[in-house]
Amino acid sequence: MKRLNLVLVVSLVGVGLTAIGCGGGAPAEEAAAPAAAPTLPPPSLGEAAEGEERPRFIAPIRGIAELAYLKPDTEVVSGEVVTQITVQNRATGAIAGLKIDEYWWDADGNPLPGDSERLRQPLMPGEVAVIELRVPRNPRMNRNNYNFSHANGEIKATLVPELPDPEPVEEAEEADATDGEPT
Repeated sequence: MKRLNLVLVVSLVGVGLTAIGCGGGAPAEEAAAPAAAPTLPPPSLGEAAEGEERPRFIAPIRGIAELAYLKPDTEVVSGEVVTQITVQNRATGAIAGLKIDEYWWDADGNPLPGDSERLRQPLMPGEVAVIELRVPRNPRMNRNNYNFSHANGEIKATLVPELPDPEPVEEAEEADATDGEPT
């Protein structure tokens, strides 16, 4: 009996696959109907519209990533301690999921509430971003500390006195195009 059921199931599956593979199942009337005008598929995410540059994909860095940051700017605004940290990616790849944690302590070394922020977009090589951390003001706040991390590993953060302005891509490409031409 089991063998008969198995033979029946296998034969039904085989008939179904044959009908699908041969294009069966559509009545002859539908096959004879005129075909509609073909439509173009929508552009994929990797294609740029006419006149636009195609965005470059830069693989995210794995492991230790280098990051430079300016001295954090901390001020009290309407009962909150607001800290702004300007960071620049010094790694060769994009930093995905850059996260900054701020920890606060009182004078006795007891921990106080802190904040954590994560960049939603990958930080491209050479790109500069400003991250804002907000903590409710506590009169016991004495000192703070920052911890940098990313989705694929650790961050080697370096405090720098100033960040260089990133070189615009368009001007560099125009300069390359005019090097070989007489003026």
